[in-house]
Amino acid sequence: MFSNRLLQTVALIALLPLSLCGAGHPLPALLLDSPTLTASEKFVLAQVALGKSADLNRQFTDETNRVLRAAFIEALLTQTGTNVHRNGFAIAHAVILDALDLHNAEVHSETRLAECRFAGAVNFSKSIFENGLSLAGSAFGGPANFSSMKIGRVADFDQICFGAEVNAAQLEITGVFTAHEAHFNSTTDMVDFTSLKTGGDAFFSHATFAGPVTFQSAHIAENWRFDGSLFTNLAALVNLEEVKVGAATTFVGCRFAGYVSFRDARFAALDFSKVTWPALHDDSPWLWLNGMTYGRISAGSEKDSWQNLYNLVERTAHGSAYSADVFARLDDYYLHLGYPRQANIFFRAQKKREREEVLSGPSWVWSFFLEQFVGYGRSPERAIFWSVAIIGIGCVMFRPNRMEPQKPEYTGRKYSPFWYSVDVYLPIIKLHDAEIWKPKEEYVLSHVWRRIHTVLGWALIPIAIAAWTGMFSH
Repeated sequence: MFSNRLLQTVALIALLPLSLCGAGHPLPALLLDSPTLTASEKFVLAQVALGKSADLNRQFTDETNRVLRAAFIEALLTQTGTNVHRNGFAIAHAVILDALDLHNAEVHSETRLAECRFAGAVNFSKSIFENGLSLAGSAFGGPANFSSMKIGRVADFDQICFGAEVNAAQLEITGVFTAHEAHFNSTTDMVDFTSLKTGGDAFFSHATFAGPVTFQSAHIAENWRFDGSLFTNLAALVNLEEVKVGAATTFVGCRFAGYVSFRDARFAALDFSKVTWPALHDDSPWLWLNGMTYGRISAGSEKDSWQNLYNLVERTAHGSAYSADVFARLDDYYLHLGYPRQANIFFRAQKKREREEVLSGPSWVWSFFLEQFVGYGRSPERAIFWSVAIIGIGCVMFRPNRMEPQKPEYTGRKYSPFWYSVDVYLPIIKLHDAEIWKPKEEYVLSHVWRRIHTVLGWALIPIAIAAWTGMFSH
C-alpha cells in the first residue's frame, strides 16, 4: 500500500509542470524532443529507433522509474516524424497512471504494449492500428474503450486483465483476435463485444468473465473458441444472440454459472462437450436456444452427444417460453444424420412440451391419443399392437358360448372368435363372419362391445394407414 502511494506521489510530481497550464485550458501536445522527457521515456525512444523492445523492467528495477506519461504514449504513436524502426513500437512493463486518450488516432506501425499497467481510463475508440496491436499481459484498472476501433492483421489480448467496464462494441479486426486467458474481473460492469467482427479466428479460451458480457451480432469469419472459459456470475447474462460464425464454435469445458442466450445465432458447427451448465436456475428461464441454427452440433462423444443434448433441452424447456424450433431442429438434424431413433425422441419431446404449454381440451386429447396410438406417425407399428389388443378383447367378448347364427341355415357353420373379431374390426374389408354370427340376446355386454368394436375399427384403421404413409410425422 505504501509503495503504491509513493509511486502515485512521484508520478504526480513529474506531471506537475503540465498541470500548471491552468484549469479550463487544453494542454499543449507533448513533443518527443522535449527536454522534459523522463529517463524512462528517453529509453523508450532510443529502443524504438533501434527496432528493439523497450523492456522497462530490465532497465529500471524500481517501478517508480517505469512510469510513462499518457501524453508521451499518445505522441509516440501518432506524431509524424517519429523515428520508428520498421519493427514498430514494442514497450513492456510500463506504468501509465493518467488517462490515455487515443480516440481517432491512426497508427501505421505494428504496436506492442506488453505487460503494461494502465491505472486510469483508456480510450482507443475509433482508432486505427494498421499493422496490428498487442496488449498481451497488460492490466487495466479503469474503463477501457475499444469501440469502433479497427485493427489490421492481428489483435493480441492474451492474458490481459480488466478491472472495470470494457466497451469493444463494433471492434473490427481484419485477421485473428486472440484473448487466451483474458480476465474480465468486474462483477458489475459490462463487457461489450457487440458486433465484434473478425476476418479470421477469435480465441477466448480459458478466459474468465466475472460479470455480464455480450457478443450480440458478432461476426466471426473462421473459428471461435471458448474452450475452458469461465462465466462465473450467478446473476449475469452471457449474450450470444444473433452471432454468426463461419467455422467451428467450441465451448469445450466451459462453465456457465448464470444466464445464457443463443437466440437466433448461426453456427456452422457447435460443440458443447463437457460444458457445466447452471445448477441453481431450473425454477426460471436461464438458457435460450430458440432460433439458433447450426450445420453440426455435438455435446460429447458420438455415443453420448444426443443424450446430453436431450437432457439439456429437456431441463431448460420447463423454465423457458415454449419454442418448438429447438426440438424441431434437433429432430431434423438427427434425421439427416441417419439416426431416426434419436430424431423421434426429440420429436416426441417437442409434442409433449406442446401439450404441457400450449394445448388444452380436445386438442390436448388428440395429441395424447396420437402419441399413444402411433407415436405421432413416427411409430406406426404401435397401431398393430393396439389393433391386436382390441381384436384380443373381441375374442373374449365373442366366445363361442355367447354366439349364435343369424339364420337357421347357418347352424352347421364352423365359428372362429378370432376371425369374427377381425371381421367386425376391419372397415370395408368383409370376411362375412359378421354376417353369419351374432351375440346371443342375453349377453348385452357382447352386443355393446360389438358396436364399440366396429366404431374403433372405422376410427383407428384410417389413422393407422395415415401414420404408415407419414401424414402425422411432421
